[in-house]
Amino acid sequence: MSSNMGLDYFNIDINIFSDGKILKLMNRYGPVGFISYITILAHVYANGYYLEYSIEDTTQLLLSRIGGKYFSGRNKIQELILYLAHIDLIDMEMLHHHVVTSKGIQKRFVKMTKKRQNQDLSKYWIIDDENDSNVVKAIHSKDEVGKDEKLTKKEIRRRKRIDDVYEGAPRKHYLTSCIIESGYIDNYDLDIPRYNELFEGLSKAYDHDQLFKSVRYLCEHSKRTNKKIENKYKFFEVSLDKNLNPETPYITETFEEMIERLTKND
Repeated sequence: MSSNMGLDYFNIDINIFSDGKILKLMNRYGPVGFISYITILAHVYANGYYLEYSIEDTTQLLLSRIGGKYFSGRNKIQELILYLAHIDLIDMEMLHHHVVTSKGIQKRFVKMTKKRQNQDLSKYWIIDDENDSNVVKAIHSKDEVGKDEKLTKKEIRRRKRIDDVYEGAPRKHYLTSCIIESGYIDNYDLDIPRYNELFEGLSKAYDHDQLFKSVRYLCEHSKRTNKKIENKYKFFEVSLDKNLNPETPYITETFEEMIERLTKND
């Protein structure tokens, strides 16, 4: 993105601490969560309305701007970033394409740059449904001409987004995103809906930190083993149950014996 797309400052709503998403963020991560979000926003708007950053890039940004002493490791920062996407403060699907943006970011960008002429908003533009488009059109409606030309650009943006970005991918639970980011499965695994359902149920039954540590442990363990996992979903489901419930009576085998049963040699 060209540097002239960036902003010198951006607005923050005075009611931001009444926003439901911000309340969720503060409840889980406290002030560090909020300042992390503002840091990301500042970096996005300094460049325009998106950043071509992966989760690892965004992690490094927060480490450099905030400092490691406020986080308990890189995995905790990545968890925070994925949680921002989970509550829609940044867009989850775009994040998986190594782009940081959101509808909210883009709406605010349009409002703050409404006097700019001939802005190209085609790249990674995700405002395409009727209600969101009306917001953008209302901002520009007073002093603009050439409606046919604008509609054509809008159609180009819509098709580009559909063709190049989304590909109809399902929305993911943030723990599903964690195991994708770890490399345990890829972004097009057919069992993603099953992982979503599994994590949704477990999130209601177990402490968040305990669940996240168990998921991370299983992902790291799968990297260390020399054995090929034949059914990755089944392995993860049973292993997670064993890890969260070490005294479960109907499982009599050890954790290593279970791994042996659920894996096979290449």
